[in-house]
Amino acid sequence: MPADAGHGSPAGLTTAGRRATVSRSLGEWAPTAAHVRAVLLGGGALALGAALRRPDLLVIGVPFVVAAIWGQLTRPRREATASAQLGQSTLREGESTALVVRVAPLPPEGNGVLLLADTQWAERNPPAGVTPIEAPVTTMGVRSTRWGVRPLGTVSVTLTSPWGAFRCGPVDLPDLTTTTLPVPAVFDSAAPTPHPRGIVGVNRSARPGSGSEFHTIREFQPGDRLRRIHWPVSMRTGRLHVTSTFADEDAHVVLLVDAFSDLGPREGVDGRPTSLDVTVRASGALADHFLRAGDRLTLRTVGAADIPPLGVGSGTHHLRRVLETLARIEPASERRDDGRRAIRGLDPLGLVLVLSPLIEPAMIELTTTLASRGISTVVIDTFPEHLTASPDDPYQALAWRIRLLSREAQVAAIVSRGVPVVPWRGPGSLDHVLRDIAHRASAPRMVRR
Repeated sequence: MPADAGHGSPAGLTTAGRRATVSRSLGEWAPTAAHVRAVLLGGGALALGAALRRPDLLVIGVPFVVAAIWGQLTRPRREATASAQLGQSTLREGESTALVVRVAPLPPEGNGVLLLADTQWAERNPPAGVTPIEAPVTTMGVRSTRWGVRPLGTVSVTLTSPWGAFRCGPVDLPDLTTTTLPVPAVFDSAAPTPHPRGIVGVNRSARPGSGSEFHTIREFQPGDRLRRIHWPVSMRTGRLHVTSTFADEDAHVVLLVDAFSDLGPREGVDGRPTSLDVTVRASGALADHFLRAGDRLTLRTVGAADIPPLGVGSGTHHLRRVLETLARIEPASERRDDGRRAIRGLDPLGLVLVLSPLIEPAMIELTTTLASRGISTVVIDTFPEHLTASPDDPYQALAWRIRLLSREAQVAAIVSRGVPVVPWRGPGSLDHVLRDIAHRASAPRMVRR
């Protein structure tokens, strides 16, 4: 099926290029049409009344003259400047923030209008996006409904002086940029991570050492801690015995994200997810799980331009970097990517988790390459089931049926290579697979060099 290449994120936009605050002068105060009418009607009525000796025209013209004189006397003498900023420039999907607009100086008894243009994936409060300016500081609520890095929308400011005699604007302020991080899906796993070989972590190592999981009871040796003495066995045998444990170590996890496709209608956080929504949110959930467990994690993307590989890291700060990298993905922005760069220099003892809807043939070839290198690889199928659940178009249903038959053959080929393919189901999705990989980790394997 053809991939959807648009996402609404500006290409090449980095953290350094984001604007936290924008400001612009609103220009000179110009007379409004109402003020011009008051001057012309009032002056004309007084002139005609005096020339024709018509007191009724004088009575009609006086209110216009008074309004024109009062509007002229209250004309602002200084140019106003408007600035806009977001309460939070980095949000999570579904979170709201405040658009704060400051006007200085705001004329006494003056007012204005703040307008935020309607943009995709941004809900305005009020829904019309129009808020009156009655004070130097005006706020408007904004809610982001889908992950990505994108402009918020055009902010326009218009000010009027008392009696509506003079106006400056409307002036469009420079666009503010928001970063919406994907909300990680719910995930948890009770299975150990294969190949632990670091110096910290919570995964049980294959070798004895200082840890928390019981190994055996053995005789005391110089250097053993006294708190490890097992008194029941020591009293029964007459010699000191201690309990030994397995070492706790960390593992290296690599997330390989397929950004070639974004299948399905884009409905945001409140609707049904696209294939890329499932992929990105599942990646965030996996990163959150493994990083909180003390493992080291690497993120690589395939099919997205201007997304450099994210190096090895651990901890909550690295999780933030992972989510920011995922938010910058533009689907199918690099169609010529074959994935060779993404898998270059991978740790042979790491665990590679490939997240893909398995539609792009390049991902099938890439997974086969990883398997031939002997790297522990798990493919997580992120194809959304609702795409083929109830298609309205019979031709589209037939096209999906043909494509899924081909996809089933490709998945079977991957499985025959010894690479497990598991659908994303949230908590417990990988438990059975990770346990099998951990059991096979110590077995001899044949790999192609």
